[in-house]
Amino acid sequence: MSWADVNRRAFLKSAAVTAASAALGEFGGSLVQAAEVAGEIPLRTLGRTGLRVTMFGLGGYHAGVPEKEEESIALIHRALDLGINFFDNADCYQEGRAEERMGKALDGRRQNIYLMTKVDQRDARGSREQLEKSLRRLRTDYLDIWQFHAVSRLQELDIIFGPGGAMETAEQAKKEGKIRFIGLTGHFDPAVHLEAIKRYAFDTVQMPINVVDPHYRSFRNTVLDEAVKQNLGIIAMKSLGFGNIVSLGVAKVAEALPWTWSQPISVLVSGCDRREVLDYNVYLAKTFKPVPESEQAALLAHTKPRAGTDVEHYKTWMD
Repeated sequence: MSWADVNRRAFLKSAAVTAASAALGEFGGSLVQAAEVAGEIPLRTLGRTGLRVTMFGLGGYHAGVPEKEEESIALIHRALDLGINFFDNADCYQEGRAEERMGKALDGRRQNIYLMTKVDQRDARGSREQLEKSLRRLRTDYLDIWQFHAVSRLQELDIIFGPGGAMETAEQAKKEGKIRFIGLTGHFDPAVHLEAIKRYAFDTVQMPINVVDPHYRSFRNTVLDEAVKQNLGIIAMKSLGFGNIVSLGVAKVAEALPWTWSQPISVLVSGCDRREVLDYNVYLAKTFKPVPESEQAALLAHTKPRAGTDVEHYKTWMD
């Protein structure tokens, strides 16, 4: 698997930082105060799981990025204090460092949140080993959601569902009480998602939902509608296209996130590398109002010229 390739992440880092800076420029006054006094983060039901999750969830990748562990832990504690109850991670993020740090940060507060992590391995043996490592790193004896991470090819589904595949691990772990719900993620090809949820009654599905996606290899226009029909828990990611939507001037954060929340999703998961970015995103969630359809259409008309992989280059990584 090449999903956690460090060089790709490093290449994207500058775009993410630019996006964060632009986001902060949209808001005047004290972000700290705004995020704290704006009320509660609205809750949504995570599909058939029945879990009531905050509509904004904290992505786990950035937990492993800061050089100093205490910076990561402080950011996660800030997310908890602001009311976020949905936390994402993956076994491959910085070779487990992101899970380790999140586990430390959530120690003693695990019962108040929903915890999700993801697995890269497609076979039963490898996925079982990774599951046990994730549980140890995250300092928990169960996961609310365990997802097959970044599934990009139909051949991967054949391995997952085949004899000795990772689905055997998932179903056994569910019987053992080590996971509650099973999901799948991917960023590359919506046809793979559609085939996956046709083959198996997944509980959750995670995919890119943003203001550029509808124009090219779209998850919003295909997978999302089918997931809604099946009452899956829908987890949106890449709402800023790795920061490119802002850094390339496609849309502002205050336009892009509300558009994503206005789609029939359960939770938008986003990584935050700084407290200011976290506060701003939480503020937008707390003050969210559904975007009228006419305004959604106008925004999509504006973003249509940016269709393709200049913005969503993760849709080329497997080509």
